[in-house]
Amino acid sequence: MDEEKSKKSEWHFWHPDHGAFAEGPLLALLGALIGVLTGIGAVGFHYLVALIHNLAILGIWDIHDHLHIHSPPSPWGWALPIVPALGGLLVIFLAHRFGSGVQGAGVSQVIEAAYTREGRMERSLALLRPLATAITIGTGGSAGREGPAMQFGAAITAWLDTLFTMPAPRRIHLLGCGVGAGIAAVFNAPLGGWFLAMEIIVPDWRPWTILSTLVATITASQISEFVFGNFHLLPAVTSVLASKAIDLPFFVILGAINALAAVLFIASLGAITQYSEKFLGNPYVRHALGMFLVGLLLLLCFALTGHYYLIGGSYAGIGDILRGEISAWGILLLLILLKLLATSLTIGSGGSGGIFSPSLFIGAGTGALYGLLLLHWHILSAKLMGLLALCGMAGMVAASTGALLSAPVMAVELTGSYEALLPAMLTSVTAFAIRRMLLSASIYTLPLRRHGLDVPENHYVIEQAKNDEKP
Repeated sequence: MDEEKSKKSEWHFWHPDHGAFAEGPLLALLGALIGVLTGIGAVGFHYLVALIHNLAILGIWDIHDHLHIHSPPSPWGWALPIVPALGGLLVIFLAHRFGSGVQGAGVSQVIEAAYTREGRMERSLALLRPLATAITIGTGGSAGREGPAMQFGAAITAWLDTLFTMPAPRRIHLLGCGVGAGIAAVFNAPLGGWFLAMEIIVPDWRPWTILSTLVATITASQISEFVFGNFHLLPAVTSVLASKAIDLPFFVILGAINALAAVLFIASLGAITQYSEKFLGNPYVRHALGMFLVGLLLLLCFALTGHYYLIGGSYAGIGDILRGEISAWGILLLLILLKLLATSLTIGSGGSGGIFSPSLFIGAGTGALYGLLLLHWHILSAKLMGLLALCGMAGMVAASTGALLSAPVMAVELTGSYEALLPAMLTSVTAFAIRRMLLSASIYTLPLRRHGLDVPENHYVIEQAKNDEKP
């Protein structure tokens, strides 16, 4: 009886005998629905982060947040580290009350769901994950907004799965639609979001799968654009690659530097996660202490530079680097190390947030630092400084996350500097290849491997996809 009821609840659109004519339009419609819901969720998440940040850090009631502008000084002065520590306690309370899925970078949980649970995720994550990340970032944590937005989009699939039964490959595909829509909505980067979903989550590249995922990312980006306007999150890079092919080897070297920085980032995050779990057994103590240390780093950064460069995704700081407003190599090196450490403490001690944006900051700083050295040695023109920072972003993201295709596309979409695609691709390919030679796992798959789940990078997620209907 139960089996008959289950069969009746399964929509006939998924039946392989009905082919692509029935399934394809449904996939496109579901992609659009996921894009709309994810876009609306990303907008609400933006205002929630702004509200918590303004209340906790600035002591004012305001839901507006200008990501391109540095936060003014906090009125709490030297007591500022208490704020992220209190935020950490709230995040751990949510984790204990509703499950550990609200912690971490987010994408790792989506990969785990696709690889081990046939794409099934907890429905509560659609609401709880953005709340936990908003608390982490809003109270001063160093993490990105894109991770929870991607997980929010993926969790929508769990709600759709309650309406009708889906085969596992299609459920996983819709997870990918949500992931791509999430990052597209946050960054207004539909093409980059599509590439990220296709290479990290979605198990196949057949026409309707490709189309519906792209529909999801475009729709989510349009929702975000409707509210905030047609925007580029980061400033354009005015310098372009010289026509001489002799300049290209410099970007190969930059890719190698990015690979080393990515290995350091991954190792730092892993070490802090492991040692904090080992020596600080109580999760409340562990995360509160980690976030208190992040607060101290915020004070140090403000004392040395006049800005809280480490809060959230540090988009205003990335803008400063791309525009060449940070020209002291010592400050750049310090900011790279502080961002790496602050992000590792935020996520590694039990916080909630994305890895993508911190990777952008570290990569931009690495590229700019490399450019300053070349400029000091009179090897390269100063006109290429901004381009090196942009390509450093692409290389760092490709190396740390394994998003080889989406990293250069995302970098040029974020800035609108589409002419920089070639050197960004060259940097990304080099960084990805060298990191893979040094470390086989990405920052997303390494936590899973440490828990006994051997997830290959850029995998075809589930074996059943091979036997799925072929539209």
